[in-house]
Amino acid sequence: MKTIFLSALILISTCALSQENERLDEKIDQITYDWDLEADKLSSYEGLQQLCTDEAYRTKILTLLDEIHHYDSVLYDVLLKLSKTSDDKEIKKTIKDIKKFEEDYDSQSFIAFMSDECKAMRDIETHADETANEVGYNSYDGQVYLLETELFKYVKHVTARVDKIRLHVHHLSKHYN
Repeated sequence: MKTIFLSALILISTCALSQENERLDEKIDQITYDWDLEADKLSSYEGLQQLCTDEAYRTKILTLLDEIHHYDSVLYDVLLKLSKTSDDKEIKKTIKDIKKFEEDYDSQSFIAFMSDECKAMRDIETHADETANEVGYNSYDGQVYLLETELFKYVKHVTARVDKIRLHVHHLSKHYN
């Protein structure tokens, strides 16, 4: 009788975990798709200007980033549970990638980076008349280009991490659903 009860409990837990993963898979797909769309915009000087000057847009981006971190945490918890009963290397890789993402690109790091970028953008715009006739890196266009390059690299790194986690989720969902 105990064996039947334990088997039933394991089956129910596995089914519940599988359903949770499916919903999690869909949600991660949606928020990473939303991030990819915004990342294209954020990678440009115009996107930075909007982030720096439009509170509603800034709130939208920060909310999206918070949502990504929330679902990464949920996924992390699910994978920790799975790792206790599975030696699947993909689970371990995903846990490692989530930890790396949370360490390097948490919300505070993102805010600090974007705050510095906004400060640099405001400085460029403040001195636009003075640098309009300059040449090379000192010119308005040169400064915008340098800032945009730095911005692009940062957003690209965030996007690569988000997309990598999404790929892990797809791989794992094939095995556990």
